[in-house]
Amino acid sequence: GMMALCGVPFFFSGFWSKDEILHEASKWDVSRWPFYLGLLGAALTAFYMTRQVCYVFLGSSRSSRREEAHPANRHPTSDTRSGDEPPHAGCYNPHESPPVMTVPLIVLAVGAVLVGFVGTPAWPWFHDYLTGHHSAFDFSKLLQGETLSVMLLSIFIVAAGIGTGWWLYGRKPVEKADEADPLERLTPGTFDVLRKKFLVDELYEISVIRFNAWSARVSDWLDRWVWGGAVVAVSYVALGLSWFNRLIDEYVVNLGFDKGCEGLRGGGGRLSRMQSGQVQHYLRVIGVALAVLVLVLMWGCAK
Repeated sequence: GMMALCGVPFFFSGFWSKDEILHEASKWDVSRWPFYLGLLGAALTAFYMTRQVCYVFLGSSRSSRREEAHPANRHPTSDTRSGDEPPHAGCYNPHESPPVMTVPLIVLAVGAVLVGFVGTPAWPWFHDYLTGHHSAFDFSKLLQGETLSVMLLSIFIVAAGIGTGWWLYGRKPVEKADEADPLERLTPGTFDVLRKKFLVDELYEISVIRFNAWSARVSDWLDRWVWGGAVVAVSYVALGLSWFNRLIDEYVVNLGFDKGCEGLRGGGGRLSRMQSGQVQHYLRVIGVALAVLVLVLMWGCAK
């Protein structure tokens, strides 16, 4: 896996895939920057993968010295282990992973070695299949000028990355877990920038996070005092209008209408009593009216 990621020629798929990317980038006439960045990425990949292998697999075991310094952390035997203690409590010795981990790694390792041979410039069958061309094996394509020059440059870049990584970390492996990194001893300032991830987190803190915090405060203020205030103002206006409408409805409209209804009801009641349909009542009214009329006439004649 390490050699495939580094792009070690010629037996690993990483070499052919990386070489194909560099070859296509070198033919781009618009700019050479993608090609240069690809070379830099290839060199850095070979360097940090070599660094990782040296850190993990080279040098003396740090776990054995830890057990010597802390004997209580050694793996307990079946005679001394308590019944409720887990089987691997306190064990720092490295051991092989179970098949659930090793089998997928073996499959990936086989693919890292064999898959590269089905996509070389000598037999680009998949590329020809996608473009609709006939594919045939031609070893001479590897020796063409542009292809060969990119391959040789790629090999040089990979060798430089692996060599630099070995020179810094392989010649004198790290013996202690808290030992300073060789690159840190050579260039403390550069390593500090790398350790801080090119200050990306700090830049993100003073730009994006602060802007988000400021915009959150502004949004909160707008929500509380502008949009919320407008909603409260509209609600108070609506409440006041409803109260005013209630006063008009109850003490103007309803009061006048109710008084008119009461007058009509009283007048109708009095008229209904006069028009009761009883003949004797009508004769009584006529008799009274005639008597009043006679009295008025007599009073007028007397004068």
